[in-house]
Amino acid sequence: MTMKLFLSLRSKFIILFTLLITVPFFISGLITYYQYIANVEEDSRRYTRQIIEQVNINLDQYMKDMDRITMAPYYNENVMNILRKHDWQSSPVFVTSDEYSKMNLMISSLTFDRSEIRSILIFALDGNLFSNLETTIDRYWEASRNPWMAGVEKGNGSIVVLPPHDADYYLDGAEKVISIARVIREISTNKYLGIVKVDLSEKGFKSLLESKNYNSKSQIYISDRNGDVIYPIDEVDMDNSLSLKEVANREEQISAKVNSEFTGMQVTGFIPKSEVTAGARKLVKSTVIVSAASMLVAYLLAVVASSRLVNPIRHLHKKMKKVQKGDFGERAEVTSHDEIGHLTDGFNTMVSEIERLIKEVYESKLREKDAQLSTLESQINPHFIYNTLESINLMALESNQPKLSNVVVSLGRLLRFTVNKEERLVYLKDELLFVESYIQIQSYRLGGQLRMELDVDLGHEDYLVPKLFLQPLIENVIEHAMDEDIVTVRIATYIEEDQFIITVSDDGKGIHEERMAQVEAHMYKESNEHGARDGFGFKKKGFALRNVHWRIRLLFGPEYGLFLDRTHRQGTHFIVKIPLQWEGE
Repeated sequence: MTMKLFLSLRSKFIILFTLLITVPFFISGLITYYQYIANVEEDSRRYTRQIIEQVNINLDQYMKDMDRITMAPYYNENVMNILRKHDWQSSPVFVTSDEYSKMNLMISSLTFDRSEIRSILIFALDGNLFSNLETTIDRYWEASRNPWMAGVEKGNGSIVVLPPHDADYYLDGAEKVISIARVIREISTNKYLGIVKVDLSEKGFKSLLESKNYNSKSQIYISDRNGDVIYPIDEVDMDNSLSLKEVANREEQISAKVNSEFTGMQVTGFIPKSEVTAGARKLVKSTVIVSAASMLVAYLLAVVASSRLVNPIRHLHKKMKKVQKGDFGERAEVTSHDEIGHLTDGFNTMVSEIERLIKEVYESKLREKDAQLSTLESQINPHFIYNTLESINLMALESNQPKLSNVVVSLGRLLRFTVNKEERLVYLKDELLFVESYIQIQSYRLGGQLRMELDVDLGHEDYLVPKLFLQPLIENVIEHAMDEDIVTVRIATYIEEDQFIITVSDDGKGIHEERMAQVEAHMYKESNEHGARDGFGFKKKGFALRNVHWRIRLLFGPEYGLFLDRTHRQGTHFIVKIPLQWEGE
């Protein structure tokens, strides 16, 4: 299947504006550039020569400075004594903290305020390595891992410039370094004591050259006595030496070179012919700056304009996504009076109508069920049932069966509460009395395994609550929590700000996580699934809980309802939130 590249409308606008801005600028820049390309050679040679001479002077001065730094160990008797101690004849000798301290003091004084120096290292002949970077280097060295030492030893005490090489003694895997090194010998006997080495980082060495005022397109190369390039580091191939002839042949270049009398190194500068004349540089620079600034402003305006064009559509798209998930209370803000504004207004009207129809259908179903219950209640002769139950109660007492008598009395209470009271809201104490009777009947049926605990403030008993809202929660406990052990249902109340909170919990086995997620999803759904029937004779898992939740919402508003607390590890914990209400409100 072919994958199609998705580009948002905003991205398409930005790309279009970018092309419309960039192409004219680019064409005008090329025309301006090629008008001033002719007269370049003489100015370029003079310019390049001046730069290279200045770089060579500074490089010589710097190398003389490095020569003085590498001579510093000769003037520090502590350093010389430590190197005499760690010579060839001794096996690797443990370095004391005092020796490290003395070495570090001398090395740190040399590296102070020298950011281009990565490290100064002193290699003792017994394999110990001293440096200002104590924690990031290997404190022991081996000749096999440092082939550059052979070149330093050939220098016989003179300063040696090492081309870019890998320094294996860095624990952090450092990049290639350019180094200045020399052999340290005993002054009186010329005995070989060690090597002092100054590692220059690529950035540090580059900064010595970049600080000079040469063109950004020009290139400076430094080669050794053999003509092999040692700078820039990223152009040095350790296996195949790069020659300056190869550099010059890359493109048409104007070059100038200067040899250093102090180090024997050669500094060579290359600059493209098209970059050198003062007039061309001035014009190109000013054109580039003005063009870049103008293009940047144009790009920013393009981004802002694209966002302003697309933001209302993105806002409408987000609202559509929420409505698609079933949140019909969402409305999109109308921010303009154009076509998008009319589209947003039409969307809001459509969602309002859908929400109204859903609420109307659901309320009609509730009214239909209430009518069915009322019809059922009207068909029942309550006095006949009460008299029959009273007769059964007397027969149970005469037969000395108090448990049966209690069940009959509880059943009578249930019937009186459900048949005689037509109000939607009842006192909490009446609802609790109903639940208590219901639990007594179920406990008798379950062999005494169901118990009830109340933690209700006396002042809360006169608050108004929805009629018959607790019984489905108790029924849920019987269905999911009952096991072989006794299960206790605990009903508690408290006030939180202006809300009346009723909690129903149990200490049974509870509902497993997957089933609880299904019940919760069904309970909070706005409407039933298409084709599902909820009438009498059709039992649907979670419908009783869902009915309680939506009854409360319809009575009091969307911020109230029935909620599952899934933080409790044992049993099931329901929370009912309703507003504080008394009789007469």
